Amino acid sequence: MIHQLVYYSRNTVPGGDRAMLTNLREIVSASQRNNSHKGITGFLIFDKTWFVQILEGDRSKVTETYNRIARDTRHATATIMSVRDVEGRLFPNWTMGGAMRTPEMQEVYLQHGIGSEMNPATLKSAQVVALALDLQAFEQAKRQGQRLAS
Repeated sequence: MIHQLVYYSRNTVPGGDRAMLTNLREIVSASQRNNSHKGITGFLIFDKTWFVQILEGDRSKVTETYNRIARDTRHATATIMSVRDVEGRLFPNWTMGGAMRTPEMQEVYLQHGIGSEMNPATLKSAQVVALALDLQAFEQAKRQGQRLAS
């Protein structure tokens, strides 16, 4: 069994789109380094206002990671949506995958009933997990297309 935690928090990083993109890249890069040592995998969804993240791995390591994240000043009001044990990892190849919401992936959000603004307080954790899996598939298909075009 794998422990899974889904949470959301509000972005507090000042600045415009460039600052947010730089911040997201730093978060994903640091997460990949830290999580690979701890056996944590997951996915981060970011839409300028909200971070929504799925963490999976050993219970103590997931809890430790979430507690560290909750203290991070780049976001506020970290709120756990669900904590559960699952049969296996949903993001086994992602020490931390991430997707910043862009117009090209808007269709994926719409398929999950998420319109122009995402409000994670109104979402169910299963909806977040399904969205993350579809965003992961979208990113992988995009990468595959880029490789074929090369």
